Amino acid sequence: MDNPIDRVFCEKERIKLMTHIVAGYPDLEKSFEIALAMAEGGADLLEIQIPFSDPIADGLTIMEANSVALLNGATPPKCFQLAKRLVHKVKIPLLFMTYANIPFHMGIAEFVRKSAECGISGLIIPDLTFDEKIEGYLEHADRFGVYPINVVSPDIKEKRLEKIMEISKGFIYITLRVGITGEVKRIEETGMDFLRKVRKKTQRPIAAGFGISSTAQVKQLEGLADAVVVGSHVIHLYKKSGLSGMERFIDGCRSLKWRRLPDDSTTMR
Repeated sequence: MDNPIDRVFCEKERIKLMTHIVAGYPDLEKSFEIALAMAEGGADLLEIQIPFSDPIADGLTIMEANSVALLNGATPPKCFQLAKRLVHKVKIPLLFMTYANIPFHMGIAEFVRKSAECGISGLIIPDLTFDEKIEGYLEHADRFGVYPINVVSPDIKEKRLEKIMEISKGFIYITLRVGITGEVKRIEETGMDFLRKVRKKTQRPIAAGFGISSTAQVKQLEGLADAVVVGSHVIHLYKKSGLSGMERFIDGCRSLKWRRLPDDSTTMR
C-alpha cells in the first residue's frame, strides 16, 4: 500500500522539515490556520499532537500548549476532525503524535482505523514501543496502511536499535538527547555521535529532533539526517510574532541545500 511518507523521502535534493502543532493550541481554529501556514510555507511533513494531560516526552513549551488545548476542549474526536479538514487542504503527509493512554482507552484497532480514515499517514507514540504487544498495534497499523514511527534515543541498547532498524517503516525518529523536547542553543555531541552511528547502520530515512531552534542547527544535520523535526521553537515563534515569524523560519530551513557525506563515511541512498 502506497504511503505518502515514502514519497517525501524519494526526493533527496535537500533536508526535509517536519513541523509540529498541538491540536487545539491556541484554539482549534487557530491550530488549523497554523497547520495550513506550515504546509503552504514549505513544511514537508506535519506532526499533529493529540493533547494529553501528562506528556512525558515534552518540555515546558509543549506541555503548556497541551494544557491550553485540553482547556479548549481538544478531545481526540475533535483532533480527528481537524485532520480530516487538513487532509483536503494540504498535500503533505499528516502524522498523529500522542501517548499510549489515548489509543489504549479508545482501543488500538479503533484508534488506528480512525486515524487512517481521516488521512493520517503515520503514528508517533513514544511510549508504545515495538515489543509492547498491546492489542496488535503493529498489525493494525499494517492493515490500515499507517506507519508506526519508532523513536530512538542515544541511550538505547544496541539489540533494540538493531531490531528497530529492521522493522521500521517510513523513517526512524532520532532524539538528539535523552530527555524531553525544548529549545537548546547547541546540539549535544552525544546526539551527533548517535546520529552518525545510526546513519552508518541504515539506509532508512532518519528524522532528527528535540531541541532544534535555528537554521544553523539544521545545517549541522545535513548529510546525516533526512529530515529535521521542529516543535517547541515554532510554538515559541508563533507566540512571539505570529504566523510571520514561524513562516520566516520555515522558509530559512527550506533554503538549505542537501549535502551528502563522503562515500566512505555513510551508506546514504
